[in-house]
Parts: sequence; structure tokens; C-alpha cells
Amino acid sequence: MSDDGPSPLRRLAARHGVEASYEDAWGSVREVSDETLVAVLGALGVPVLSSAEAAGVLGGEATASAGSLSPPPVVVAWDGQLSPVPIGPADASRAVALALALEDGSEANDLLGIEVRDGSATAVAAGALPFGVHQLAVASPPGGLGRAGATESEAPEEITVISAPSRPPAVGPRDWGLFAPAYGLFGEGLEPASFTTLERLGVLAGRRGAAYVATLPLLAEPSRTDDPAGRPAPYGPLSRMWWNEGYLDPARDPELAGLAGRPGVLSDRGGVDVGARAAGLRAALAAALGRLEERGGERLGRYERFLADRPDVLAYARFRAARELEGGDWSRWPVSWRHGLFDERALPAEAVAAHLYAQFACDEQVAAVAGSLGESGSGLLFDLPVGCRPDGFDTWAFPGSFATGASIGAPPDGFFRTGQDWGFRPLHPEGERRSGYEVTRGALAHLLRHAAACRLDHAMGLARLWWIPAGAEPGEGAYVRYRLEETLAVSCLEAWRNGAALVGEDLGTVEASLTDALAAHGVAGTHVAVFDLESEAAHPMEPLSPRPGSAAYVDTHDTATFAGWFTGADLALRRRLGLLGDDLGPLSARRRDARMTLVDRLVTSDLLQEAEADEPAAVHEALVGELAGSPAGLVIVNLEDCWGELDPQNVPGRTDHANFCRPLARSLEEIEADARVESTLRRVDRTRRHLDALDEAGR
Repeated sequence: MSDDGPSPLRRLAARHGVEASYEDAWGSVREVSDETLVAVLGALGVPVLSSAEAAGVLGGEATASAGSLSPPPVVVAWDGQLSPVPIGPADASRAVALALALEDGSEANDLLGIEVRDGSATAVAAGALPFGVHQLAVASPPGGLGRAGATESEAPEEITVISAPSRPPAVGPRDWGLFAPAYGLFGEGLEPASFTTLERLGVLAGRRGAAYVATLPLLAEPSRTDDPAGRPAPYGPLSRMWWNEGYLDPARDPELAGLAGRPGVLSDRGGVDVGARAAGLRAALAAALGRLEERGGERLGRYERFLADRPDVLAYARFRAARELEGGDWSRWPVSWRHGLFDERALPAEAVAAHLYAQFACDEQVAAVAGSLGESGSGLLFDLPVGCRPDGFDTWAFPGSFATGASIGAPPDGFFRTGQDWGFRPLHPEGERRSGYEVTRGALAHLLRHAAACRLDHAMGLARLWWIPAGAEPGEGAYVRYRLEETLAVSCLEAWRNGAALVGEDLGTVEASLTDALAAHGVAGTHVAVFDLESEAAHPMEPLSPRPGSAAYVDTHDTATFAGWFTGADLALRRRLGLLGDDLGPLSARRRDARMTLVDRLVTSDLLQEAEADEPAAVHEALVGELAGSPAGLVIVNLEDCWGELDPQNVPGRTDHANFCRPLARSLEEIEADARVESTLRRVDRTRRHLDALDEAGR
């Protein structure tokens, strides 16, 4: 920055929502390089190739927008109350027409009027709008409404109106839930991980008082279907809008039962060989739709209603069939295929049918699981990843909503000193906005259709994301802004439609403004105990106190398990993987102090018996009991912590650890009979119910 203010490049970046500086994880302000700004602007489609060109581009944009008062592409009506919408220059003699098409296809033109003041026109609402995503068309005479030289033949300006509740359903105030990765669940009768095994765990939890059973993403992902030898990546799915058919239970499906069998090729820890199961399931799916059509009846009617409700499933099925035929990278497909134009004769009909039926069958089974859990008093807490594979369905089907030439990740922090690059193409802030947020809405609608709650992974993406130019290192990126009010409104609307709550993973370098915005709209923030236990800001002898209404976890899928943290096994693992140096002295000392302080506090508080102070599962039970007595709206118990599992489900950023594939150490039958599991869940439930009773007495 010069004495005359920001450079033209930095002003151009600010105009397009690219931050030229940011505060890092250690509180220092970092300046983004000119090279990074140019590259990120290029990924946004701004025609600038060097910092020297910025002034000319900036001037051209200023000239193009001079005197223009075009309507915004998106506006938000919280609780149906639409603030005046600027629609352009006008005077009393101009005839400006408005047309409001509601989401259900009806018209509500009588709800809107026009005010003209000081040469400008605004649309004003005469009453509350129904909740939904509506379209406001603004038509003007030639040359009107900010478009120089406009003619009567031009299409009217289209404004997407998101009418959303300011506060959809929320977790709490005294809820708790049980977490386990669905892929790790299995039964003793050679029952592989499926929607059914997740259902069994959810019913078990619900009968013990849990409001939720939480799991990792169940979205379409090749390692359980197309590429069993590949690395599992639940947070890098093919699509955020479709289920992973690898979790289908053939035994509960009328068309699949008896066709796929129940492959019993066991791994050394009790899981089922994914490759054998995928092959059997794929063969069965190829014949299933034909059987359904032959049998007809009420189930065929349900299938036809599914197609009508989800017409985009045909595009998805064709995409998957094309992927089988031409390979996973759609950028190498024939040109017409890249644009969704298929010669029907070129696509294998049985592959298309298999994927159509797979999504129908998945949706049926997930709905059945949700129903069973509801009867037991619990519900599904799903997880929505922040992105999807660059060669996946979403980027192919909605190209205008994604940027090219950059990926998203995170800047350097205490956990990843060089930053992270997740490899996902970022949503284009303006491209997705002008589509009416069709990708965001589609992903949320898909999960929330059957969920009681949904966790928003990397919730800071509602407001900004770290963009890394192609070929750059993870730390050589910049933050790009998104429209927080609009992304929140879309999230709140989809949650309200389905009576579901939202949990935002607001960890890391999150701005206070985002945390405040989430709280204002009833989206629970996230608290992770293992982070606080070593925090210098913590008060050692005071109980952990998550923010009121937040979702409290002892640990997550991205951290050590509690036993790993308590014993230091995580430090040994990270050193073995080359993530830490050989000198663990300072880290081990800090961990030892944190562990001793924790045990002292729990013993002093009568939450832990001194005789059990060296047992990780017992200390965990006491700690999660402490969290249960906190103001948190939701407390999540990691099932594996109940028996002291040392091995984490995931070591972020590493491929030399068995990430996202390890079966649990216990079968469902063993879990149900495990005394420590039982005592931990009963303790959490008893504490939450006690606080609930105190709340009720206070009211």
C-alpha cells in the first residue's frame, strides 16, 4: 500500500471480494502477493494478467457500471419481510412492471408495488412473502432500469428472492447424540456396513435417550463402488447431492434380495471385503430396475414419484454410466458429453438403469432408517462436506457455479504449518449466486430430506474460502468472500422445510462476525474439548464451558481419539508419519501437564474415581459427563472413545495411514453388551435430563 492508498490491483481485488491481507492463526496480518491476487482474480474470470493491467481493468469496470442501477441478482426476505429492492433509475412517467412468481408456480404480483424517489425506483412488499425461493421479474421500457440502450425485446431483469425463517429448528437445549463412522459398523452375522447397521446403532442410541446418531458423509464416493482399491474419501465425494449406493442393504430391498447375496469375505478386523461386495451389488443393480418394472404395483409407483420429485437423477445416472465407459475424468470425454449431450445409443442402458435404481433404493432405505430412529426417539445427524471432487457430477452438471484455475483449502495454522489444499474447485461466488444457489440448495435439500440435523463442514465457507491458484503451494492463497446473508438464508430455508437443525463447524481462523451470525440464526457452533485442554487461555481447574447452545465434542474424526490424546499415542503416530520432529519433549511435557490437570479437576469434582485415573475410557466418561453438565445445546459422544480406541479414523493430509476405512474394534452385538458404553451413555443422558428438569423448574 502506498501513501496514496491501496494499489489498483488491491482495489480491483476488493471489488471482486478477494482479500489482499488476512489475519493468520497466530494473530499476525499477512499480505497476499500480487501474483496470487492476479491468479485468484483470473480464476474468478476477471481479465487481468498482471498487476500492471489492474488500473485499466478497474477503469473499464467503473465505466461500464457508471450510472447503472441494475437490480441485485439475489435478495433475502428474512421471515418473509422484504426490504425495498433497488430496481433502477425511473421517474413518475416511466412504466416499470414487476412480476413475482412464487416457488410453487403461482403469481403474487399483488404483494409488490413500486416507489419512485429522487429518480430511482424500488420494489416494495405490501405483505409478508411465503417461505421459498421466488423469482421477481423487472421489466422496463427501452433504455430503462440501468441498461443503456435496452430494448423492449430484451428479457426482464430476474431477481431471486430467498424468503427464509430467521431461526429454523435448533439443537438443544439439552440434547445429546452418539457418533460413529457408518463404514466401521458391522454385525456378527457377517453383516457389512450399510444403512441397516447405522439404523441398528441409531435405535440403540435412541433407546438410551440420544436425540441423534451422527456419522460421516454417506454421499456418492467411488471407493465403495467403482474403485474399491482406491482411497476412501467421504469428504471428497463425487457429488453432494446423491447417496453412496455402497451402503445399500440388499437383504431389505425387494429387487436386490437374493440377487446380490450377502458377501462374507471378512477382513482381519471383522469388516467385509468392499471389493467383493461392490461387485455383487453392481451386478444386482443392473437387473433390479427391470424386475421392478415387471412386478409393477405400489413400489413401482413410488419409484415413478421419486423420478418426478428428483428429475435430475437421470442426468446423474447418465453421468455415472459415462464415467464407467469413458473413465473418471470428464474433461477427457467427448466434447458433447462434457456438456451433457449424450447419444443414448452410446451409453450402456443397464448402467443408466442401475444408477437410477440405486438412488431410488438408497433414498427408500435412508427414509426407512429415519423412520425407525424417529420411533426410538432419535434422528440422523448427517454431515455435509465443504466441496466435492473436481471430476465429479456437481462440477459437470453445474459448470457455471464453479470457478476454474483454483482449489480450496486452508492457510497455515498450528495443525498444518504449510497449509492445506483439498483439491476441490471452489463455488464461484457470483456464478452460484446468479444460479439462485442451485448447487448449495441441492446439496442441503438432499441431506435434510431425511435428517434431523446436519453438520456444515468448514462453516466459514458460508462467508469466505481460502482459494489456492493452480500450481501454487497451499500457503500461497487468498480469501475470497461469499454473500453470508444469502448463504445463511438458503441454509435456514432448507432446514426449515425439513424441520431439521444445523450445526456449523466454526473451528480454525473463523471471524467473530461469522460466529455471531450463526448464533443469531440458531445454527449451533462447535466446541472440541481436546483443543481446549491444552489451550493456554483455559482455566485448568474450571469445568469446560462450551458456548451456550453449541455442539460439544470431546474429539472429532480429524483429531486424535481421546485415548490417543490421553496416552500420547497420537504424538507417536504423528512422529512416525513424519508430521513431528524427533524431539517430542516439549509437546509431551505440555500434554502430560494437561492430562494431570484434567484428572485432578475431574477427581476433585467427584466426576472420576481416583482408582480409575489412569484408564482412558473412565476419564473419557467423566469428561463427557462434565460436558453433559455444560450449557452446550448438544453433546456428542464418540462411540470409540467409550472403550479407549487409540487409532484415529483419519490423519488429515496423509495417505500413509488407513484413513476412513477402519472397522470398529467391536461388533454391534458387542457394543450393545459393553458395560462402559452403557455406563457412559446412561451418564450423559442422566445429566442432560437432570439439567432439563432444572430448566423446567426454573421456568
